[in-house]
Amino acid sequence: MKSYRSLAKYIVWIRAVTATLLIAILAVGCAEQEKTTPVPIRVIDLSPTIRPTSPTELLGNVIPQAFGMPTETTFDHHFQTEPLYIETSTITLMDHVGPHVDAPIHLIEGGKTVEEMPLDQLIGPARVLDFRAKTTDEPLLPSDFEGLGIKPDDVVVVFVGYVPPTSPDGIPSYPYLSGAAAEYLASIPVRAFASDMPSTGSLRRYGNLMAEDPKSEHVFPEHIAFLQRGIPLIEGLVNIEELIGEDSIVFVAFPLKLEGTSGGLTRAAALVY
Repeated sequence: MKSYRSLAKYIVWIRAVTATLLIAILAVGCAEQEKTTPVPIRVIDLSPTIRPTSPTELLGNVIPQAFGMPTETTFDHHFQTEPLYIETSTITLMDHVGPHVDAPIHLIEGGKTVEEMPLDQLIGPARVLDFRAKTTDEPLLPSDFEGLGIKPDDVVVVFVGYVPPTSPDGIPSYPYLSGAAAEYLASIPVRAFASDMPSTGSLRRYGNLMAEDPKSEHVFPEHIAFLQRGIPLIEGLVNIEELIGEDSIVFVAFPLKLEGTSGGLTRAAALVY
């Protein structure tokens, strides 16, 4: 009789354990079903529209002419109406004017080209820094970035409030990144450096620096610090002011995958969560 009672208790215990396990499995399943992919609150377009007049509008005529760049972007639109409507376009683009990514080969012989750059370096958590209070043509120094809690793999987005020249003969002026500051950020290392600057260094100083010593390390130390480590530079952005004060931002800037190019025009964006 005692053995039957023990067996009955064992069966009851087994049923209780089984029921508990089933409830746990169902709860886990429901929790998995409730998981959703996070959707950004806002998507901020950080790229200006590329127009036929973009080189002059963004840089003036002096800089493009000095570096052998075209002063216009060529748009050739082809369309027909019969037997059906269809339109296509042939566009001649400069890969370092407007919103673009600098690849290592831009200044380092044998460096990676745009299509060889890993995409995971072009997306990541953004740290937005506002330097609009800096004086035009003043270099940003390591001290401007120290103590700000910049972490490895952050995409540092610097806002200087760049305003293009008001006349075709004007030369771009803006606070720029010094070689020492670039070295500091690259040694952290940050994932990428992005800015509304048309160039990470000073376009006004490049000519004088080339006259002093025409070596890339002397003329473009701020570029070399990043590119020799394979850290992308993203230049020529807009609308960064919309990111000021936001705490959770994912930056993304995937360039056109064009073979062998040193710069890649990109539709950069910020995903605000």
